Amino acid sequence: MAKRKKTITAGRIVKTILYTAPEPRDGERARAEKSRLTTAAQKAMNDKCARGKLEMLIAANFTRHDLFVTLTYRNSALPPKRAGAVKLVRQFIKDLRKHRAARGQELRYIYTTEEKHGEARLHHHLVINGTGRDIETIRSLWPYGDIVDVEQIDENDYAALAMYMTKESVEGRPVGAQMWTRSRNLRQPVVETCFVPDDTTLAVPPGCDTLELKEERTEWGGYSYIKYRLPPSKAGQMSFIGGRYAKRRTAKQSNRNALNSCL
Repeated sequence: MAKRKKTITAGRIVKTILYTAPEPRDGERARAEKSRLTTAAQKAMNDKCARGKLEMLIAANFTRHDLFVTLTYRNSALPPKRAGAVKLVRQFIKDLRKHRAARGQELRYIYTTEEKHGEARLHHHLVINGTGRDIETIRSLWPYGDIVDVEQIDENDYAALAMYMTKESVEGRPVGAQMWTRSRNLRQPVVETCFVPDDTTLAVPPGCDTLELKEERTEWGGYSYIKYRLPPSKAGQMSFIGGRYAKRRTAKQSNRNALNSCL
């Protein structure tokens, strides 16, 4: 008998699930129970819901050197409808990309448009890669609001940022409206799946910070889930080159060793 293992790595954030899956020779009761465990494991991993996907997408592409930006409107510039606000934030992205391109800098971003909470005023939240001198540029390119809030990303809590950016439900959005919009040059989290021996267990590697830990066992099998943060290291830093991430060979080996130590 073997278990299924799935690992998602996004920057320093790693999620791993290990669970007993149904097999062709299982009886009806065993198959039903293993299917329940499979569902529970997938729910724990949370990688299929919008919030979980956004958390890992941010973690894979942005660090504390990058920015969380909120763009608001003064009364005189407030668009009457969402479509008008989306048009303005798209123009902002276009202008910022042009500004950076002239300086040989790339723009990576994720943004959301909200209007359902608080005072129900249209506004935008953006995650943008930092270049070191961004605040005045961002403010100069957004003439519609008196206040433009810019702060560094807290890379110790990507989950909270993803939750904040997805706090308006899908049901509350116009038909066809996306939960968020992203640039095409973002790196996707690395997903690895495999079968492992039935006696395999999971543990957080030494030096890593445990973020979540769940486990359930029955007579038919079980599942375990861990989410942890890899320690910062120069060898593990990623550089963005020509629209694609490149890692040093030592960083790849370091992360691989950390993941292997879970077994």
